[in-house]
Amino acid sequence: MLIGVAGMVGAGKSTLTRALAARFGLQLAPESVGDDNPWLEPYYARGAESRREYALRLQLHFLATRFESMRRIRGAGGSWVLDRTWYEDAEVFARGLHEEGLMGAAEWTLYLQLYGELLHSPAARPPRLLVYLHGPLDVIVERIARRGRPKESDTDVAYWAALHRRYEQWIAGFRRCPVLSIDVRDYDLVADPQAIEAVAARVRRRLEPELPQTELWPAAEPERGPRLQRAG
Repeated sequence: MLIGVAGMVGAGKSTLTRALAARFGLQLAPESVGDDNPWLEPYYARGAESRREYALRLQLHFLATRFESMRRIRGAGGSWVLDRTWYEDAEVFARGLHEEGLMGAAEWTLYLQLYGELLHSPAARPPRLLVYLHGPLDVIVERIARRGRPKESDTDVAYWAALHRRYEQWIAGFRRCPVLSIDVRDYDLVADPQAIEAVAARVRRRLEPELPQTELWPAAEPERGPRLQRAG
């Protein structure tokens, strides 16, 4: 069984992924930071010129390593929780490069052709559940600023706005597996440990009896009431 955790940068994916792995005794598949991508340095070397030159190669490397990781996970068996999905790699981030004009029409068509073929592989079987963390742009940007990572702090808010828009468009049309939407305004996963308990309880209710029966944390408190209007 595989649980995917998806959402904007700063939404709390890594925090929740680690918590669910500990809570339910799942194997953890953390997000790759891309340090081993040989196209990352040339991509940023000369500004817009090098970004256009290397965008396709950069994303193809991310795509190949993501599916290699998924093949290994599927081969190992057992139950896993995944920090960011292969869907986001292609349908949010690579699409963003195309929308910015950094990946031309022919390159984008080639990328989508390869991605579409890979989706037919056994490694790409959909997760049993996708946990989607979302919230208004201003809340997400504030949380990005709060964690104070230099590269993120130097990023223009227009980039976060475009990424937020693509995420909302992507999840609105996502039909590959069941989705559990979590509004980050209701659950501060970093500051409030009880929020993680409440989210874990919601995951448990969606996946009974597939999750391991021996849990590693105490039982969660009753779930908080949901918001009546979806953030957008």
